[in-house]
Amino acid sequence: MAARKRQIIIFLNGESYYSAQKAQEELGMTYSALRNQVNAGNIQSEIPKGKRQAYYRAKDVDELARDLQAYTLNRKKRPTQFIRVTTRDEMIECQEIGQAVFGVGRDTVDERMRLLEKNPDTYHLLRDANQIIGYLAAMPLKPGGLDKALRQTIPVRFDPEDIANFDEEKNIELYLHALVVKPGFTTAEKHIYGSRLVAGLMGTIVEWGKKGITINTIAGRSNMPDGIRLMKHAGFTEIERLTPERRTFIIDVKQSGAPFILKYKKALLLRG
Repeated sequence: MAARKRQIIIFLNGESYYSAQKAQEELGMTYSALRNQVNAGNIQSEIPKGKRQAYYRAKDVDELARDLQAYTLNRKKRPTQFIRVTTRDEMIECQEIGQAVFGVGRDTVDERMRLLEKNPDTYHLLRDANQIIGYLAAMPLKPGGLDKALRQTIPVRFDPEDIANFDEEKNIELYLHALVVKPGFTTAEKHIYGSRLVAGLMGTIVEWGKKGITINTIAGRSNMPDGIRLMKHAGFTEIERLTPERRTFIIDVKQSGAPFILKYKKALLLRG
């Protein structure tokens, strides 16, 4: 007896939903990538009564497909680069983005440059041919510095003495201070640029493993949906917050099985 063919489109509560196969075809992505979009909150999925498999809201799939197509066409003309912040002008532009998003940053350029002088891996930016799109601030801290950072209310400030210099300190804790995309992009673009920053961070951490840098714990805080979504997707675990204004997430590197952490630990092991 032939197996029953799964319905490609069904209707739930007056809305159309796609099967996984149909949604993957529309988006041009794997099933795993489709589920990542669900976990990120970009696509609503439902398991209809009497069914075993999830279906995906067609409206969400179609909208994301249009945004991704527009982004792909644009990216061919304007590819992005994830690189270190190296100049004061770049830092000024990054802190202007922070000012626009968080309401702070403009008056911190001097202290940020001092942190950059202590460790050039503290600030990275994402740029296309014409502008800085966003930036990432990741603070490699000396042991004990992470608890101090997590107990500070916003804005968190760092003394250069808190920052580990990789020429001297190889055993660190990592605090994700900021991951910011410039205002003005579409939701899909923001998600993609945010993911690009996270991918850049993951690659940087793996490179640290190749240099023999031992990371004990990684932590970050956010009260913004995009930031929370990105950290959960990257493998962070939420813990009880030490201050009331932001939710706190950590990765215990020794215990973590997150894919990028496994790559980091492999690189560190090979470095020996």
